[in-house]
Amino acid sequence: MRFLKWLLLGTITLLVGGWMCRGPLFRSIVRYHVVGERAAIKKDGAPGSVAAKVDGVLQAALDTTADRLHFSTGRVTSDPRELVPGSAANCIGYAALFAALVEEDLARAELADRYAVQQVVSKLHIGSWNMHSLFDDPFWKDHDIVRITDKATGTTILIDPVLYDVAGIDRVQGGP
Repeated sequence: MRFLKWLLLGTITLLVGGWMCRGPLFRSIVRYHVVGERAAIKKDGAPGSVAAKVDGVLQAALDTTADRLHFSTGRVTSDPRELVPGSAANCIGYAALFAALVEEDLARAELADRYAVQQVVSKLHIGSWNMHSLFDDPFWKDHDIVRITDKATGTTILIDPVLYDVAGIDRVQGGP
């Protein structure tokens, strides 16, 4: 009986600890490799929250994207103008709406000249293993994320809006 008690306590501790450290744990295991860029879609009229600092802009855009969209593997639009009111979207739509909101908010905060926002195509890797090799369906061949680059310092931030909506993890690790 003691063994079961300690096993249960250990399992609960691991689960709670894993959940509380899910962001750093995920970032230490999974890396995104950027393999291409999506063509820009005109983003006029996409509303967003005004924020003075980049972290505020990114958080506001993540929250707005998560509030308005829900993930779907079906046929959906990736045009952010059509996604603004809210609807089903895949990773392309999530990244397109998030990028549009970030660009608009950076312009309102007068930071648009300093930051480049790009919707990029990536592949998820654990070590050198490409996780997309598990799937034959073309839907799962790659994954769209957003790359924000500080032109002054060269610092790059990678954000996966779908992962934020599903697990609350905002920034991800990756390479060029």
